[in-house]
Amino acid sequence: MASSSSGGRSGTHTMVCTCLRAQFYRELSALRLELHDGLDAVRQEMATLRADMETRMAAMRTDILKWSFLFWIGQVATIAALLSFMLRASGR
Repeated sequence: MASSSSGGRSGTHTMVCTCLRAQFYRELSALRLELHDGLDAVRQEMATLRADMETRMAAMRTDILKWSFLFWIGQVATIAALLSFMLRASGR
């Protein structure tokens, strides 16, 4: 009888392990789906932020070109004024 009772325990143990394994895989699958949903949300937010950043960078590029052009005009005017002053001072 000892062998039949231990065989019964072994069968019960196997059923419990099978049930626990099935529950584990269901929960693991649910966690994977939740993780994928979270990653999709992060990817969407990153795409939105990237588009916003590209728009802002394009606007900054325009501002930088505008200020660079104004700087170049100021430099040319300064050099022209200095040359004019130096030529007048030398008597030419």
